[in-house]
Amino acid sequence: MPAKPLIVVVGTDGFVGSRIAETMQARRVVYGRCQNGDTHVTSAQSLLGLADVVINAGGFRLRPGLALEDYRRSHQGATSAIVPWVRKGALFIHMSSAAVLGKSLEHKLGNHTSPDPKSFPSPSYALAKYEADQFLEKAAAEAGFRLVLLRPGVLYAPRTDGMLDSLLKLAKRGILMGLRPRDGRQHLCDIGLLLDVVTRVISANDLPPVSSFVIADPAPVTNRELEAMIRRNLQKNLATIPLPLTLLSSAWRHSFHSRNPRFDLATWGEIMGVMDLDTVYETSDTFRRLAIDPSNYSLDKTLEPLIRQALQQ
Repeated sequence: MPAKPLIVVVGTDGFVGSRIAETMQARRVVYGRCQNGDTHVTSAQSLLGLADVVINAGGFRLRPGLALEDYRRSHQGATSAIVPWVRKGALFIHMSSAAVLGKSLEHKLGNHTSPDPKSFPSPSYALAKYEADQFLEKAAAEAGFRLVLLRPGVLYAPRTDGMLDSLLKLAKRGILMGLRPRDGRQHLCDIGLLLDVVTRVISANDLPPVSSFVIADPAPVTNRELEAMIRRNLQKNLATIPLPLTLLSSAWRHSFHSRNPRFDLATWGEIMGVMDLDTVYETSDTFRRLAIDPSNYSLDKTLEPLIRQALQQ
Protein backbone atom coordinates (compact mmCIF):
# COMPACT_ATOMS: atom_id res chain seq x y z
CA MET A 1 0.00 0.00 0.00
CA PRO A 2 1.47 3.42 -0.96
CA ALA A 3 2.26 5.89 1.83
CA LYS A 4 -0.73 7.95 0.70
CA PRO A 5 -3.07 5.55 -1.12
CA LEU A 6 -5.70 6.75 -3.55
CA ILE A 7 -8.97 5.92 -1.79
CA VAL A 8 -12.28 6.01 -3.65
CA VAL A 9 -15.64 5.62 -1.93
CA VAL A 10 -18.56 4.50 -4.09
CA GLY A 11 -22.00 5.47 -2.83
CA THR A 12 -21.25 8.75 -1.07
CA ASP A 13 -24.84 9.85 -1.72
CA GLY A 14 -25.68 7.94 1.46
CA PHE A 15 -24.84 8.76 5.05
CA VAL A 16 -22.35 5.93 5.62
CA GLY A 17 -20.45 6.47 2.38
CA SER A 18 -20.35 10.21 2.95
CA ARG A 19 -18.94 9.82 6.46
CA ILE A 20 -16.30 7.32 5.30
CA ALA A 21 -15.21 9.60 2.45
CA GLU A 22 -14.97 12.57 4.80
CA THR A 23 -12.92 10.65 7.35
CA MET A 24 -10.62 9.04 4.76
CA GLN A 25 -10.31 12.24 2.67
CA ALA A 26 -11.29 10.04 -0.25
CA ARG A 27 -12.53 10.68 -3.76
CA ARG A 28 -16.31 10.50 -3.97
CA VAL A 29 -18.37 8.48 -6.47
CA VAL A 30 -22.13 9.01 -6.45
CA TYR A 31 -25.19 7.42 -8.06
CA GLY A 32 -27.22 10.62 -8.01
CA ARG A 33 -26.48 14.28 -8.68
CA CYS A 34 -22.82 15.31 -8.64
CA GLN A 35 -21.63 18.23 -6.52
CA ASN A 36 -18.38 19.54 -5.05
CA GLY A 37 -16.09 17.45 -7.24
CA ASP A 38 -18.09 14.20 -7.16
CA THR A 39 -17.72 11.66 -9.94
CA HIS A 40 -20.83 9.96 -11.25
CA VAL A 41 -20.60 6.18 -11.22
CA THR A 42 -21.12 6.02 -14.97
CA SER A 43 -17.93 8.07 -15.44
CA ALA A 44 -15.84 6.41 -12.72
CA GLN A 45 -14.01 3.71 -14.70
CA SER A 46 -10.66 5.50 -14.97
CA LEU A 47 -10.76 6.69 -11.36
CA LEU A 48 -11.55 3.24 -9.98
CA GLY A 49 -8.88 1.74 -12.21
CA LEU A 50 -6.25 3.89 -10.50
CA ALA A 51 -7.52 3.43 -6.94
CA ASP A 52 -5.44 1.63 -4.33
CA VAL A 53 -8.53 1.26 -2.12
CA VAL A 54 -12.15 1.04 -3.27
CA ILE A 55 -14.80 1.27 -0.56
CA ASN A 56 -18.23 0.17 -1.74
CA ALA A 57 -20.95 1.77 0.40
CA GLY A 58 -23.82 1.82 -2.07
CA GLY A 59 -27.08 -0.10 -1.99
CA PHE A 60 -30.52 0.15 -0.43
CA ARG A 61 -30.95 -0.48 3.27
CA LEU A 62 -34.01 -2.22 4.69
CA ARG A 63 -37.02 -0.02 4.07
CA PRO A 64 -40.72 -0.33 3.24
CA GLY A 65 -41.77 -0.43 -0.39
CA LEU A 66 -38.86 -2.58 -1.58
CA ALA A 67 -38.81 -6.23 -2.64
CA LEU A 68 -36.09 -8.84 -3.21
CA GLU A 69 -35.50 -7.75 -6.81
CA ASP A 70 -34.93 -4.14 -5.65
CA TYR A 71 -32.32 -5.22 -3.10
CA ARG A 72 -30.61 -7.49 -5.63
CA ARG A 73 -30.44 -4.72 -8.22
CA SER A 74 -28.97 -2.17 -5.81
CA HIS A 75 -26.44 -4.53 -4.21
CA GLN A 76 -25.08 -7.27 -6.48
CA GLY A 77 -26.37 -5.55 -9.61
CA ALA A 78 -24.73 -2.20 -8.91
CA THR A 79 -21.58 -3.85 -7.54
CA SER A 80 -21.14 -6.05 -10.60
CA ALA A 81 -21.02 -2.89 -12.76
CA ILE A 82 -17.96 -1.44 -10.99
CA VAL A 83 -15.99 -4.61 -10.19
CA PRO A 84 -14.47 -4.94 -13.70
CA TRP A 85 -12.83 -1.54 -13.18
CA VAL A 86 -10.96 -2.55 -9.99
CA ARG A 87 -7.28 -3.22 -10.68
CA LYS A 88 -5.36 -6.30 -9.66
CA GLY A 89 -3.78 -5.92 -6.21
CA ALA A 90 -6.18 -3.20 -5.06
CA LEU A 91 -8.05 -3.44 -1.76
CA PHE A 92 -11.83 -3.63 -2.09
CA ILE A 93 -13.73 -2.91 1.14
CA HIS A 94 -17.40 -3.83 0.89
CA MET A 95 -20.10 -2.65 3.26
CA SER A 96 -22.00 -5.86 3.94
CA SER A 97 -24.23 -6.33 7.00
CA ALA A 98 -24.50 -8.46 10.11
CA ALA A 99 -27.94 -9.32 8.72
CA VAL A 100 -26.33 -11.99 6.52
CA LEU A 101 -25.52 -14.00 9.68
CA GLY A 102 -29.21 -14.29 10.51
CA LYS A 103 -30.71 -14.75 13.95
CA SER A 104 -29.41 -16.71 16.92
CA LEU A 105 -30.53 -17.05 20.52
CA GLU A 106 -28.14 -19.86 21.47
CA HIS A 107 -24.74 -18.39 20.69
CA LYS A 108 -23.08 -15.17 19.59
CA LEU A 109 -22.58 -14.54 15.89
CA GLY A 110 -19.02 -13.65 14.89
CA ASN A 111 -16.39 -13.60 12.17
CA HIS A 112 -16.36 -17.39 11.84
CA THR A 113 -20.13 -17.94 11.89
CA SER A 114 -21.62 -19.45 8.73
CA PRO A 115 -24.09 -16.97 7.19
CA ASP A 116 -27.78 -17.81 7.51
CA PRO A 117 -29.58 -14.92 5.78
CA LYS A 118 -32.94 -16.68 5.55
CA SER A 119 -33.26 -16.69 9.35
CA PHE A 120 -33.03 -12.89 9.49
CA PRO A 121 -36.37 -11.12 10.11
CA SER A 122 -36.08 -9.59 6.62
CA PRO A 123 -34.80 -12.55 4.58
CA SER A 124 -35.08 -10.75 1.21
CA TYR A 125 -32.76 -7.95 2.37
CA ALA A 126 -30.29 -10.31 4.07
CA LEU A 127 -30.24 -12.71 1.13
CA ALA A 128 -29.51 -9.92 -1.36
CA LYS A 129 -26.66 -8.69 0.85
CA TYR A 130 -25.23 -12.20 1.12
CA GLU A 131 -25.48 -12.80 -2.62
CA ALA A 132 -23.41 -9.64 -3.15
CA ASP A 133 -20.81 -10.98 -0.69
CA GLN A 134 -20.62 -14.28 -2.57
CA PHE A 135 -20.34 -12.52 -5.91
CA LEU A 136 -17.43 -10.43 -4.63
CA GLU A 137 -15.57 -13.40 -3.20
CA LYS A 138 -15.65 -15.06 -6.61
CA ALA A 139 -14.75 -11.84 -8.44
CA ALA A 140 -11.81 -11.15 -6.11
CA ALA A 141 -10.36 -14.61 -6.74
CA GLU A 142 -10.69 -14.21 -10.50
CA ALA A 143 -9.48 -10.59 -10.79
CA GLY A 144 -6.78 -10.69 -8.11
CA PHE A 145 -7.91 -7.86 -5.84
CA ARG A 146 -8.03 -8.16 -2.05
CA LEU A 147 -11.43 -8.21 -0.39
CA VAL A 148 -12.64 -7.20 3.07
CA LEU A 149 -16.31 -7.65 3.98
CA LEU A 150 -17.52 -5.40 6.80
CA ARG A 151 -20.62 -6.63 8.63
CA PRO A 152 -21.83 -3.96 11.08
CA GLY A 153 -24.85 -4.24 13.32
CA VAL A 154 -27.50 -1.49 13.27
CA LEU A 155 -25.52 1.74 12.97
CA TYR A 156 -26.20 4.82 15.05
CA ALA A 157 -24.81 8.32 14.68
CA PRO A 158 -25.90 11.92 15.27
CA ARG A 159 -28.58 13.26 12.94
CA THR A 160 -29.57 10.13 11.07
CA ASP A 161 -33.01 8.70 10.37
CA GLY A 162 -32.48 5.27 11.91
CA MET A 163 -34.24 3.50 14.76
CA LEU A 164 -32.46 5.35 17.56
CA ASP A 165 -32.95 8.75 15.97
CA SER A 166 -36.68 8.08 15.64
CA LEU A 167 -36.95 7.14 19.32
CA LEU A 168 -35.10 10.29 20.36
CA LYS A 169 -37.21 12.59 18.20
CA LEU A 170 -40.37 11.18 19.78
CA ALA A 171 -38.86 11.57 23.26
CA LYS A 172 -38.20 15.26 22.62
CA ARG A 173 -41.91 15.56 21.87
CA GLY A 174 -42.73 13.94 25.22
CA ILE A 175 -43.42 10.43 23.93
CA LEU A 176 -41.31 7.48 25.04
CA MET A 177 -41.74 4.36 22.94
CA GLY A 178 -41.20 1.58 25.44
CA LEU A 179 -39.73 -1.33 23.49
CA ARG A 180 -41.04 -4.69 24.68
CA PRO A 181 -39.79 -7.12 25.86
CA ARG A 182 -37.84 -4.84 28.17
CA ASP A 183 -34.99 -7.35 28.52
CA GLY A 184 -34.62 -7.68 24.75
CA ARG A 185 -31.15 -6.67 23.57
CA GLN A 186 -30.10 -4.21 20.88
CA HIS A 187 -26.54 -4.84 19.70
CA LEU A 188 -25.85 -1.57 17.93
CA CYS A 189 -22.77 -0.21 16.17
CA ASP A 190 -21.34 3.25 16.75
CA ILE A 191 -20.40 5.02 13.49
CA GLY A 192 -17.05 5.96 15.06
CA LEU A 193 -16.23 2.29 15.55
CA LEU A 194 -17.02 1.55 11.90
CA LEU A 195 -14.74 4.38 10.79
CA ASP A 196 -11.99 3.09 13.08
CA VAL A 197 -12.30 -0.37 11.53
CA VAL A 198 -12.09 1.04 7.99
CA THR A 199 -8.99 3.04 8.87
CA ARG A 200 -7.23 0.05 10.39
CA VAL A 201 -8.19 -2.32 7.58
CA ILE A 202 -6.60 0.05 5.07
CA SER A 203 -3.35 0.27 7.04
CA ALA A 204 -3.18 -3.45 7.89
CA ASN A 205 -0.57 -5.44 5.98
CA ASP A 206 -1.24 -8.93 7.31
CA LEU A 207 -4.83 -9.64 6.26
CA PRO A 208 -5.55 -12.67 4.06
CA PRO A 209 -6.84 -12.14 0.50
CA VAL A 210 -10.44 -12.37 1.75
CA SER A 211 -11.44 -11.27 5.25
CA SER A 212 -14.70 -10.49 7.01
CA PHE A 213 -15.29 -8.52 10.18
CA VAL A 214 -18.43 -8.37 12.32
CA ILE A 215 -18.63 -4.89 13.83
CA ALA A 216 -20.70 -3.93 16.87
CA ASP A 217 -20.26 -2.18 20.18
CA PRO A 218 -18.42 -4.25 22.80
CA ALA A 219 -21.70 -4.87 24.62
CA PRO A 220 -25.39 -4.76 23.70
CA VAL A 221 -27.92 -2.56 25.46
CA THR A 222 -31.27 -3.86 26.68
CA ASN A 223 -34.52 -2.08 25.91
CA ARG A 224 -34.81 -1.37 29.63
CA GLU A 225 -31.34 0.26 29.69
CA LEU A 226 -32.08 2.25 26.54
CA GLU A 227 -35.28 3.58 28.09
CA ALA A 228 -33.38 4.54 31.26
CA MET A 229 -30.74 6.41 29.22
CA ILE A 230 -33.43 8.47 27.51
CA ARG A 231 -35.20 9.28 30.77
CA ARG A 232 -32.12 10.46 32.64
CA ASN A 233 -30.95 12.64 29.76
CA LEU A 234 -34.28 14.36 29.18
CA GLN A 235 -35.54 16.47 32.05
CA LYS A 236 -39.26 16.34 31.27
CA ASN A 237 -42.22 14.08 31.87
CA LEU A 238 -42.63 11.37 29.29
CA ALA A 239 -45.77 9.54 28.29
CA THR A 240 -44.72 5.93 27.80
CA ILE A 241 -46.35 3.99 24.96
CA PRO A 242 -45.47 0.28 25.03
CA LEU A 243 -44.35 -1.07 21.65
CA PRO A 244 -44.83 -4.86 21.64
CA LEU A 245 -42.19 -5.79 19.07
CA THR A 246 -42.79 -9.54 19.04
CA LEU A 247 -46.56 -9.18 18.62
CA LEU A 248 -46.34 -6.54 15.90
CA SER A 249 -43.65 -8.42 14.02
CA SER A 250 -45.61 -11.67 14.03
CA ALA A 251 -48.85 -9.99 12.95
CA TRP A 252 -47.52 -7.67 10.25
CA ARG A 253 -44.85 -9.88 8.68
CA HIS A 254 -47.56 -12.30 7.57
CA SER A 255 -49.82 -9.65 6.09
CA PHE A 256 -48.97 -8.14 2.68
CA HIS A 257 -46.25 -6.22 0.83
CA SER A 258 -46.99 -2.99 -0.96
CA ARG A 259 -44.94 -0.71 -3.21
CA ASN A 260 -46.39 2.15 -1.19
CA PRO A 261 -44.13 2.40 1.90
CA ARG A 262 -47.02 3.61 4.07
CA PHE A 263 -49.01 0.45 3.45
CA ASP A 264 -46.20 -2.09 3.27
CA LEU A 265 -47.18 -3.80 6.52
CA ALA A 266 -45.06 -6.88 5.84
CA THR A 267 -41.85 -4.86 5.71
CA TRP A 268 -42.88 -2.82 8.74
CA GLY A 269 -43.30 -6.17 10.47
CA GLU A 270 -39.78 -7.14 9.38
CA ILE A 271 -38.44 -3.89 10.81
CA MET A 272 -40.16 -4.69 14.11
CA GLY A 273 -38.55 -8.12 13.88
CA VAL A 274 -35.10 -6.56 13.49
CA MET A 275 -35.74 -4.44 16.60
CA ASP A 276 -36.84 -7.65 18.34
CA LEU A 277 -33.87 -9.69 17.05
CA ASP A 278 -32.21 -10.08 20.48
CA THR A 279 -29.06 -11.45 18.87
CA VAL A 280 -25.62 -10.70 20.32
CA TYR A 281 -22.53 -10.48 18.13
CA GLU A 282 -19.11 -11.83 19.05
CA THR A 283 -16.81 -8.92 18.29
CA SER A 284 -13.71 -9.78 20.32
CA ASP A 285 -11.98 -11.27 17.27
CA THR A 286 -12.52 -8.04 15.32
CA PHE A 287 -11.14 -5.90 18.13
CA ARG A 288 -8.15 -8.22 18.56
CA ARG A 289 -7.23 -8.62 14.89
CA LEU A 290 -7.39 -4.87 14.25
CA ALA A 291 -5.78 -3.88 17.60
CA ILE A 292 -8.79 -1.81 18.70
CA ASP A 293 -9.29 -1.17 22.42
CA PRO A 294 -12.92 -2.11 23.23
CA SER A 295 -12.99 0.27 26.19
CA ASN A 296 -12.85 3.18 23.74
CA TYR A 297 -16.33 2.20 22.56
CA SER A 298 -18.11 1.38 25.81
CA LEU A 299 -21.72 2.58 26.03
CA ASP A 300 -20.83 5.41 28.40
CA LYS A 301 -18.44 6.79 25.74
CA THR A 302 -20.62 6.25 22.67
CA LEU A 303 -24.35 5.66 23.05
CA GLU A 304 -24.99 7.68 26.23
CA PRO A 305 -23.23 10.88 25.03
CA LEU A 306 -25.03 10.66 21.70
CA ILE A 307 -28.40 10.37 23.44
CA ARG A 308 -27.53 13.25 25.77
CA GLN A 309 -26.46 15.51 22.93
CA ALA A 310 -29.47 14.68 20.76
CA LEU A 311 -31.96 15.35 23.56
CA GLN A 312 -30.36 18.65 24.54
CA GLN A 313 -30.37 20.15 21.05
